[in-house]
Amino acid sequence: MKQILVKALLVLGVVSVLFSCSQEKGKSRFKAEYERVSEAVRQQKPEARALVDSALMAAKDSMTYYYYYFLLGSLYMLNAPDSLLPCADRIFQFVKRQEPSPHVNGIAAGAYNLRASYYYLYRQNTEQMLKDNMEAYRLFMISDQINNAPDMCANIGDVYRQVNQLPDAAAWFRRALILADSINLPKRRRSTYYMGLGVIYQMLEDYKLSEEYFAKTKESYDSMQVNMKLTFLNNYGNLQYYKKDYVKALAVFQEMDSVIGAYNLRGGFEDYLCRLNLSDVLQNLGRTSESLTCLAPADSFFRAKQVNDAVYYANTIRIANALQKNDLKTAGNIIATEPKNLTSDENMLDIRNRYLHAYYLKVNNIPLANYYERQRQIRRDSIDEKQEHMRAKDIVSRLTIDTLTLHNQLRMEEKNAVIERNWLVSAIVVSVVLFIALVMLIWILYLRKRNADKQQEIMNLKMTNMKNVITPHFTFNVLKHAMTFEDVHDAENSIRGVIRLMHAQVDIAKQMLVTLDKEMEFTQEYVSLAKSTIGENFTFYVEVPSKKDMDTRMVPSTFIQILVENAIKHGLKGLDREKELNVKISVNDSQTIIEVTDNGRGFDIRDQSDQYKNASTGTGLRVIQNTIDYYNKKNHGGMAFDIVNIKDKEGKVCGCQTTLVIPAIIKS
Repeated sequence: MKQILVKALLVLGVVSVLFSCSQEKGKSRFKAEYERVSEAVRQQKPEARALVDSALMAAKDSMTYYYYYFLLGSLYMLNAPDSLLPCADRIFQFVKRQEPSPHVNGIAAGAYNLRASYYYLYRQNTEQMLKDNMEAYRLFMISDQINNAPDMCANIGDVYRQVNQLPDAAAWFRRALILADSINLPKRRRSTYYMGLGVIYQMLEDYKLSEEYFAKTKESYDSMQVNMKLTFLNNYGNLQYYKKDYVKALAVFQEMDSVIGAYNLRGGFEDYLCRLNLSDVLQNLGRTSESLTCLAPADSFFRAKQVNDAVYYANTIRIANALQKNDLKTAGNIIATEPKNLTSDENMLDIRNRYLHAYYLKVNNIPLANYYERQRQIRRDSIDEKQEHMRAKDIVSRLTIDTLTLHNQLRMEEKNAVIERNWLVSAIVVSVVLFIALVMLIWILYLRKRNADKQQEIMNLKMTNMKNVITPHFTFNVLKHAMTFEDVHDAENSIRGVIRLMHAQVDIAKQMLVTLDKEMEFTQEYVSLAKSTIGENFTFYVEVPSKKDMDTRMVPSTFIQILVENAIKHGLKGLDREKELNVKISVNDSQTIIEVTDNGRGFDIRDQSDQYKNASTGTGLRVIQNTIDYYNKKNHGGMAFDIVNIKDKEGKVCGCQTTLVIPAIIKS
């Protein structure tokens, strides 16, 4: 009944489609046959086991055999869960004999998932369960089966939910939804992630939000596999139970019982879990005799399987039934003889504490009655604390807020430009009255407007270039890279890096001149995030002058970042060899010299047919050229920019170097 007893069964969706798109399936005839057998397993058809056994006997090579062997593991999940460990071990042995490859990674990920599912079923070794699911997620992300990675995120969230780390659980379910959106998973696959969030908010007693997530889940009910239908009904019945709508909860669990019967799943885990649910609901409806009838076989099953959480729950129902009949002796015997520490699940402990409070009131033990009432209050306070923690971890909301802030900054710049133009019109009207000063005033205003328009043009170009840098595609690549981190804090740091870059760009783009130190700090922040889009074997070197020069020399803002960005996008990105990027800054009494060098494919702005130039908007280089023109007019020259390709001894292009020469003192 409680979430600690809920078997997520996401593995069934993974296992049954694990290799439906693999390139190694080969011929279309095999693919059609595999999909036919897989569909029978997904639908839990009576002939499914016979089809799998026949396919295993006919398999002629090891890869084909293990495609079907995973389907066998899927059948074990519902009908013979004790066989999951031997099944996973056999797959591990097969993987050890193979050369590493994306496809083998997918096979290994499935085996880790099977083993984690066994531990989940019987509430054993939570630490190992989490490790196995984490490893399955990591392997799927580097396999040819990345479509299964969101399900692993959900499984990890389910483990965190089991140990009551609800903010972490919610974060993993949200990660599953983000990843599902990025790889365009069908709507029915996402329903499980909504269900996970629904359960979490039910545990936090936010029943309104929980209902909303379950409503999203229910939209895909008709297309769900049988295992997910059972999981949904179990969780949705739990929600009604906690809302104390016992009549509706009974109807939901009766529907769950009907599905179990329709698919011949009597005698399995779901069957006895459903009976346990029904027993509790019937007890709360005052139907004690029916409650005990449902309870007896479920209690025996879970005691035999040593599922301690379920045993504890069954004892709680027995205590409740005894109290309902005012049989204090039976209730007291259960409390006195029950082994300690059968469960650590907060939901079941809270329910038990409610009955213990009632029991000790009946036997006139007021101190103990008060103790268990205080325990329930501590539980309420814990829920409030977890709600606050969850809000603090809502990274997506913060990203949204920062994006809106960025848009507001752009609107403010546009508003300032309108105000300035209006001021100019007013000044011209006043100048009519002052005829003598008319020519001089118009000339002064003209120069001022020309400078202001030029600065505004450069500012607008910088804002446009800024939006081109932090594109949805760039942000997606950073988020996708963050999802590969096993440590949640590393992933959060990567996402915070995007936020910091957004803030820094808004700040730096509004300034015409910045110090070398601030420009390099901004550039290095950009490179640290862009690494995930470049690929392996990338090295970034920086050579700078003394700290005094870095703190005092002024350069046009975003210049170095633009050159670094162009080197990455047009020179290095997509190369499958070692990639180097160098930024060298040197100073003398009259100049600051900046050189950006890469060992990429080369780039020539003068070549209008250049394939890489045609793939870019060229906004960054226009920022540099327009800014140089502006300052050279203000300072009578002195600023220069050059691009040259680097060639090897054979005359072949092996890189590119851009050079900026900036006067030591610039008039703005």
